[in-house]
Amino acid sequence: MLHLPTCQQCGYKWGWIEAFFKMFTFKKKLRCSSCDSSQYVSKKTRMLLSQFIFISLLIAPLISYGVPKGYVLAFEIAACALVIILMPFIYKLSNKDEQMW
Repeated sequence: MLHLPTCQQCGYKWGWIEAFFKMFTFKKKLRCSSCDSSQYVSKKTRMLLSQFIFISLLIAPLISYGVPKGYVLAFEIAACALVIILMPFIYKLSNKDEQMW
């Protein structure tokens, strides 16, 4: 179920550390370490990552329902850490830049 990103050009499987650091470059184009081809984060992956952000925003209003701020903050921190750790496994690559909409 959890797979690290694979270059769509040469089939090179990126390591967790490599994928982790490349995702924080915030560039549209990612370079494959093996064949130097341009790779892009797939549309499906970007949609999934945007859902994680949306879900995290839904947790904050729980404070108005009497949930202690400490619990909400602890949950938010744990959820962010989990997403950051799992993000390289979520990334899927594409040879072309797919439009979001």
